[in-house]
Amino acid sequence: MKTNQTQLRDGSRSEPLAWMLLIYKVPTDPARKRTYVWRRLKKLGALYLQQAVALLPSRPGLAAQMQDLARRIVEFEGEVTLLTAHSASPEWEQEMIERFNRQRDEEYAELAEVAGRLVDELERESSRGKFSFAELEENEGGLEHAQRWLAQVQARDFFGAPGRTMAEAALERASSALKDFATRVYEQEDK
Repeated sequence: MKTNQTQLRDGSRSEPLAWMLLIYKVPTDPARKRTYVWRRLKKLGALYLQQAVALLPSRPGLAAQMQDLARRIVEFEGEVTLLTAHSASPEWEQEMIERFNRQRDEEYAELAEVAGRLVDELERESSRGKFSFAELEENEGGLEHAQRWLAQVQARDFFGAPGRTMAEAALERASSALKDFATRVYEQEDK
């Protein structure tokens, strides 16, 4: 991942991070326009500093998406300001990074919970001896959904949130449990 600053040997940076700041106002009616903007910013991984003020690290791919969103806000007959700024201080920068990481950690924790429920479901079905293709397909769909979600969260994990390892491990356990369950389903069919 390319950054806009040089990492020094002690882990500090020689320059402050660059950020994109989106300040917007969208008409209240219809609500779907405001919802669209909110969902788009959440999908990009933006951090809300306050109502209608969102922050993202300045990255080429994100910049293009933010510009597209700004154009869309104007199409919605809204008002928008998109700025590039630098961290005011190392303390502020660290606080923003921590806030971004907390957001990602919440998502990672939810993913780990979903993976845990999948493992629990597989254990329940196994204890009942319910090794059916229907159960297998249902749980494969659940795992695939969780894996796609993990990829989305990883894409917006700009600063390496610590919860990523836990979520990845939980999904790996779910994948392993599903493989074991699939083996049992195929064994049942061969009987």
